[in-house]
Amino acid sequence: MEFTTTLWLWVGVAGMTVGTVPTAYRLLVGGANRDLSAVLFGITGIAAVAYLIMAFGYGTVTIAGSSVEIVRYTDWLLTTPLMVLYLALLSQPGRRAIGALVAVDVVVIVAGVAATATGGIAQYLLFGVGSLAYLVLVWLLVRTLPRRASFPSSQQASAFVTLRNLTVIVWTLYPVVWLLAPTGVGLLLSETQVLVFTYLDIVSKVGFVAVALRGMQDLATAETELGVGAD
Repeated sequence: MEFTTTLWLWVGVAGMTVGTVPTAYRLLVGGANRDLSAVLFGITGIAAVAYLIMAFGYGTVTIAGSSVEIVRYTDWLLTTPLMVLYLALLSQPGRRAIGALVAVDVVVIVAGVAATATGGIAQYLLFGVGSLAYLVLVWLLVRTLPRRASFPSSQQASAFVTLRNLTVIVWTLYPVVWLLAPTGVGLLLSETQVLVFTYLDIVSKVGFVAVALRGMQDLATAETELGVGAD
């Protein structure tokens, strides 16, 4: 593994670990909204473990002649549904909407893995499937959730909008990087791909947790307990 690649992966380890400390502390001391704290802990905690494995040179497998960062995709397969779940817990759109969000998110990640593991026209067909699923996910986040939301307080609505916008903006950059990197047309070096993915992961996950924790203080002030509402 190139030195620069390893360096960026260790930056990812440090960033995710730092991002996990506040939620770990909240879980240890207890208090309100422990379910939300547990979801946030999982987002950066899982990512920290994934980056640690990759920094030690593990987590890449060869499938049909293509190198697939299976640990990175496993990280995304576990953490992005948690981020979607957190947004759903804030907006409380009902179990059916939450299930649809998580299912579409899983399709996006699985299509990305399949596109990376294949070549030729099949690669771009699978990339197209993932991109289409992502557009559906954005539609659910931007249109469906707000229309079905039942925010108990203005603080909760504000936290949802901020986190939703951050998520949609940053996640939209991932397929662009994938397409430009060696996984796609190859205009970016693999080291650059790792650098950009690390940066995006830190912004999307650590930034998400930081904004969520700040919003959680307002939720505590509003004495709001969150749950998954029925349809």
